[in-house]
Amino acid sequence: MILLTVDDTECTETDMDSTKDRIGQRRSSTLTSIARDAIEQLIISGELSAGDRINESALAARFDISRGPIREACRSLEYAGLIRNVANHGAYVREMSLDEARELYEVRRALTALVGELLVERATQEVIEELEALVDRMGEAAKREDLDDYYQLNLRFHDAMMTHTGNSALARYYDDTIKQLHLFRRRGLVQRGNLKASNAEHVTIVRAISARDADGASRALRDHVMAGWRRMEQALAAAPDDDRQA
Repeated sequence: MILLTVDDTECTETDMDSTKDRIGQRRSSTLTSIARDAIEQLIISGELSAGDRINESALAARFDISRGPIREACRSLEYAGLIRNVANHGAYVREMSLDEARELYEVRRALTALVGELLVERATQEVIEELEALVDRMGEAAKREDLDDYYQLNLRFHDAMMTHTGNSALARYYDDTIKQLHLFRRRGLVQRGNLKASNAEHVTIVRAISARDADGASRALRDHVMAGWRRMEQALAAAPDDDRQA
């Protein structure tokens, strides 16, 4: 039989308390991460729009967690540029000005040009076929004028290209930029004909990658980003005056 002294017992109880604290902290961190990802997805999907107030109580009930992780998630998303916290008023989905969006599109143009160059060097035939399949599916969505389906496929297409560059540093910069652009990008696809125009640009991009044409792929991606910006400007020009800030 093992005998524990008083000191041994106190040490064991302290260790147990410390372990409980660590578990509690880890659980809180995990819940915050879950809440952050869930709220971010609501913004990306358009369920939460620019200017919408974040209802902590409603989201806590929806995700079956306390309000604490929701609040911490909002602080994290503010740092990511998706949410703004207003003292004594709560958190809101960020409203982005036209100038802010233009700057982000310019950054995205530079990043995607590098994506094209790297994919020409590194994309396998399997990767090219994956991109072609996504382009085909976007083509079908464009024919149906199914904006929701097209938008999600479009995200998958660009995410796949970024992933297959194999450059994690580039992916981090791109991810930070693109998350903020979700506050704006969807609008540029709303007008009739824009889905087909967007996907025709995707076809050009994949053909250049398949042909191992680094300059062509880089140029096609730059052109695609800026064409997206022009579509955005047109959509905003056609919108009511009080709806021109995303």
